[in-house]
Amino acid sequence: MTSPRPRETGVRATAPLLRQLHTREVLGVLQRRGPLSRAEIVRLTGISGPTVTRTTAQLLAAGLIEEGPSQHPPLGRPARVLRLATETVSVLGLVVGVEQCELVVAGLDGQLHAGARMAFPTPKDYESLISSAAEQIDQFRSISNTNVLGVGITVPGLLSRHDKRTLISPNLHQTDGRQLGLDLQRVTGLEVAILQETHALCLAEKTYGAARDVANFAMLDITGGLGLGIVDGGKILGGYNGLAGELGHVTVELDGRTCGCGNRGCLETVATDAALCTLVGERLGTRLSADELLAQLKSGEIHAPRELDRVLGYVAVALAAVINLFNPQKLFVYGRLLDLGPRIFDDLTERTAGRTLAPSLADCQIIRAQGNKRQGAVAGIIEQLMSDDSR
Repeated sequence: MTSPRPRETGVRATAPLLRQLHTREVLGVLQRRGPLSRAEIVRLTGISGPTVTRTTAQLLAAGLIEEGPSQHPPLGRPARVLRLATETVSVLGLVVGVEQCELVVAGLDGQLHAGARMAFPTPKDYESLISSAAEQIDQFRSISNTNVLGVGITVPGLLSRHDKRTLISPNLHQTDGRQLGLDLQRVTGLEVAILQETHALCLAEKTYGAARDVANFAMLDITGGLGLGIVDGGKILGGYNGLAGELGHVTVELDGRTCGCGNRGCLETVATDAALCTLVGERLGTRLSADELLAQLKSGEIHAPRELDRVLGYVAVALAAVINLFNPQKLFVYGRLLDLGPRIFDDLTERTAGRTLAPSLADCQIIRAQGNKRQGAVAGIIEQLMSDDSR
């Protein structure tokens, strides 16, 4: 005798789906709250005790969580706590930058391992980029006493949502048309998650920074290029292909400097750390990396008040545009030039106030980003591993 077919109501509550939802809920509460006893997981999630017991047993067997030391409450028996795995498994985060790539290591709790960082110059051709990244990953795996579960990658440029292909990267053209995540997965055999770098910053802030429990916020990255990430209703606003937010390629100077995208006068040519490096380098007749320039500006070896004033003015234009267009609850700014003095950030927010619609600004808090791209890369692969139906 066959059972009647259930009436379609959108999502079907099958047993595998329920197990998946319980798994994600348990992992999520451990990620948000840290080590917890089984009783605390029951209380915080509302999942029944037997289901939590079964789910945590599966996660322990899969190596995604591990038992920590016992808690000793004032009343009752001691209870062993559960935490996201840190001792037996790890994940890697690869930040692909214009000048340099960084490889970092973390546990599933997202905490970066102190001292476990490798950096190498970004190769100028794609094949060398793949081989260099794979070599660094293999080097770490050969000396690690943990099981590496996967790699998260952040990349600049326009990353297609559909096939994870970089359509164009104005500042890293060697990745144009390439599927960096898929290619690195083939070479290393590891699971790979690839994120556009500003989306990675959003994820880092949402997971580990000041955007926890914030449903509507924006992230402006003013480092090598100018990237914008918008989180609306708790989800990243990607548009049709995942390319939304390219504020950096809005023209602000009709006859301005040629941008890496091929246009002239784009906002990112005048409102970033890289733009400051270019302006100061042209005046001094030399080429400076961001590391070199910022170090010399901090030490007082170089003074660049005019160049800094110009760049901050355009960053304020960018911030005002974000506030006027998207009305975020919080607006995070990620950039190294903000470290150049104790008043830099205050100066920037004052300039922004003068260019923003007052009602929109009144409801928006402008904050320096607490997260970074390394954390974003790690958060990306952890999120992918935790949402894998097979786990």
